[in-house]
Amino acid sequence: MAEPALPAFRHSPLRAPHWKWLRAQEIDAGGQKATRAIDGEDGFTWIRRASRLKRHYERAQNKPSAIYALLIRDKDLFWAHSIWLADKKPTRWGIEARVLAGETDAEIAEKIGTETEVISAYVNVFFDVRDKLRNLDYVQNVIMADAVTRGLQERHYDLLWKLLGYKGGAHVLDAVIGRGTNVERPESADSVGTFFQDFAISSMKYKAALASLTVQINTHTQLPLIESFVKYVEIERNTENAMKAQTSIVDNIGVMLTSLPFKIGTKLDSEGAKMLPFDNGSAELRGDEMMVIAAGGQLDNTADIQKLNFPGE
Repeated sequence: MAEPALPAFRHSPLRAPHWKWLRAQEIDAGGQKATRAIDGEDGFTWIRRASRLKRHYERAQNKPSAIYALLIRDKDLFWAHSIWLADKKPTRWGIEARVLAGETDAEIAEKIGTETEVISAYVNVFFDVRDKLRNLDYVQNVIMADAVTRGLQERHYDLLWKLLGYKGGAHVLDAVIGRGTNVERPESADSVGTFFQDFAISSMKYKAALASLTVQINTHTQLPLIESFVKYVEIERNTENAMKAQTSIVDNIGVMLTSLPFKIGTKLDSEGAKMLPFDNGSAELRGDEMMVIAAGGQLDNTADIQKLNFPGE
């Protein structure tokens, strides 16, 4: 009987994302059959299904008739298994990264271009991690163990996608897979220049983010990294001071306006009709008084002004 592998146990802290597939391999090698007590109700169902697929797939020996029969027998798991076998293909990386980003099976299927049931089969058998997404150490040390032990390089798209998807979510992952943030399509030939400018800025931001993740720390990079960090802090400080200065200016303008002897009126408050009683009167308003009335204000001596008459009237 084959020795059981710890990553194939449902409650193991070292549980592999494809633990159900490992259990199916163990069973095929003469190991303990799937049980609800060991593997749980859901695990029991999927492990048995995976075991059947594995046996039939190996017996098929790439014979077209046998492959077609297997495809008909369990279409969804068949295609999920084909994705799993293509371990160097970005389709598999994208599915796993999108699971870490918190996307649903339906959302992933829409972006991948397949059926929801295929994604569900893949996630259940080959990337069963959704119940572990809150366990930070598990995600870092088991799911992305290679990134922890060997570091990241730009060519490690599978790890980069998983890391950025897990940290940033679906929108960040869309930008990473699409090699930059979305840029609006130009509506006319005159907008093409703006498109290229925005696209270039977006691409530079993407590359800068990758550089910050993938640059290695050694005797050659230590000082440049420190210098870059100091420049960033300086830019951040200047930006913060500029924002504080702008806020202070706005606040001061507000205080100044509230201290003026008249208010800023609305269009309704400043209707010309408010001036008619004074236009028809005998007294002429001063400039400051006219501004107060036009802005919707009230004069303290309005009644006295309106009572004034020319001699003899």
